[in-house]
Amino acid sequence: MNTTTAPTPYDPAPGTEYTYPLSDYARATARSLGRGWDAESGYLGAWGLIFTTDGRLSLRLFVDGDGSVGDLVIEDRKTGDEHAVPSWHLPEFAPRTPDEMREWGEQLALFVLSLRL
Repeated sequence: MNTTTAPTPYDPAPGTEYTYPLSDYARATARSLGRGWDAESGYLGAWGLIFTTDGRLSLRLFVDGDGSVGDLVIEDRKTGDEHAVPSWHLPEFAPRTPDEMREWGEQLALFVLSLRL
């Protein structure tokens, strides 16, 4: 292939393709769930914990690397049950502003409540 016509490989600068780490999604979800909920960051923000402050529930929000469950997953840490978050349940694009992150948190909170854990 002629190098003068080769397409430039897609290589976005850090923080431009995905502005927020996944742990921020967990924090936004806990804020949307309200009093009695909190969140913690996982390793390097690559996942997040969403939990009740009374210890009743502990959920891990992560991306399923092999796609066997779904892309975005909420795992009940006590039972090991994994629940794929349907993409139709979420905003169309990754959040780039605090308002968009709040919207993601609200939608993820609704999904958590729908699980009836």
